Amino acid sequence: MPYSTADRVPHRAPQRAIVLEGRALWLSFAAATTGTFMVNLDSSVVNVALPVLQHQFALSIETLQWVITAYLLVITGLLPVTGRIADALGRRQIFIAGIALFVAGSLFSALAPNFIVLVLARAFQALGGATIMANVMAIIALVFPLEKRGQALGLIGSVVAAGTLAGPPLGGLLTAWLGWRSIFWINLPIGLWGLWGSWRFLPRFAPDGNSPLNRLDWTGAVWFIMLTSLLEFGLANWHRVWGMGLLALDAVALYGFIRWEGSREYPLIPLRLFRIQAFSKNLISGMAYWVLMMFPAFLLPFYLRYELHLPVSLIGVSLVPQALTMIVVSPLGGKWLDRSGVLLPGRIGIGLLMLADALFALLPRHAPLWSVWAILVAVGAGAGLYSSPNNAAALDSAETGDTGLASSLLATQRNLGRAVGVAFASILLSVVWMVHGLGPTPSHTAPQYSLWFYWAFRGAFGASLAIGAVGLATLTTPDRKRERRVASEHK
Repeated sequence: MPYSTADRVPHRAPQRAIVLEGRALWLSFAAATTGTFMVNLDSSVVNVALPVLQHQFALSIETLQWVITAYLLVITGLLPVTGRIADALGRRQIFIAGIALFVAGSLFSALAPNFIVLVLARAFQALGGATIMANVMAIIALVFPLEKRGQALGLIGSVVAAGTLAGPPLGGLLTAWLGWRSIFWINLPIGLWGLWGSWRFLPRFAPDGNSPLNRLDWTGAVWFIMLTSLLEFGLANWHRVWGMGLLALDAVALYGFIRWEGSREYPLIPLRLFRIQAFSKNLISGMAYWVLMMFPAFLLPFYLRYELHLPVSLIGVSLVPQALTMIVVSPLGGKWLDRSGVLLPGRIGIGLLMLADALFALLPRHAPLWSVWAILVAVGAGAGLYSSPNNAAALDSAETGDTGLASSLLATQRNLGRAVGVAFASILLSVVWMVHGLGPTPSHTAPQYSLWFYWAFRGAFGASLAIGAVGLATLTTPDRKRERRVASEHK
């Protein structure tokens, strides 16, 4: 296996890099990105099966959300930790362990005898998902020479898009033909290749002597996991007194986390980036974007099932226009960003998302399927135009040496935004039902449930426009010199 040792690596690459060449380089890329494909496939494949799971387990949407939320919540809580552990113990073996955990979690999910076990299995699966997500970009940076690194990172984007695009149609077809358990069985052959390929083709990276485990902020990690957990459990139970208590406790925990991290020499999440106003505002804008993106992903399968009476096999196919449009528009959004800066493409992108939500709020009960596709095209176009400017604005706000930290915070924001988005969608459904005197969780077996869901569907999308307004207001272009000077003064 040909490689060049660390002294041949450009100075911006990590000192323990092992830059591969030729066939070995692309075999390692294929092995590493198998995990990326699986994680993104699983983030979208379950949504299509939600109506089937609701029928089989006789659950409210409020409870059903946990099959998605538990997965995203564990990934969010562990992302800041797993990358540091890989630095300290060796990235290859931790990455392989992550794939093994993901495959085991998929097996447990497929065999789950009831919904509670399914949620626990999804949380276990997310242990592997967090490990994979935290390490794949670093592995690619370590094995690719600097002149090919941009190409490789771009290809990772294609793998992410492929996994996201394949999820809905594959989930629909598998659920229709073989039942919902088959959407988890599909991870086994993919994961076994990822295990073998990673063991066979990834080089052994030496542990980073500058990142020993005794420097890892374990207390900060516990604080962070507690923060995200209190938030999600509080949102999921917002209409109960103890749920509001959890949200109040989360606010106290946030204060404690900030005080703790600010006093550490080696904090889990250095707070200096948040002193840069442009970074913080764009992080909020991106959070609003991901919350907004989860509304159609979570709610539309129910609409297609209850109102358009589509079979499960067609529900997945009907969600494809959004992903296809995003794949086509994203490169155009990047070029527009290069020509005109952050604000114009970003604002138009979030504006298209808000337009799509307004159209969903006005959608008639039995709308023609083509109209749903047209709105999903608007969602995909908005996402394609917005994501690059927002990421660029956040990353460009940080110093060059903090790019890795900023990237990890963006990944954490993305998964937390998805989890909060599912919770907000469920909350807004409950609010509409309560306004109509139906209580927060009317029975889905009631004869009028289809009509009740339609009322709540429209109300949820109408209210989501306020979230879009937050994203639009906080998207900003960084004043790099001024912001970095302010940050340096507070170090």
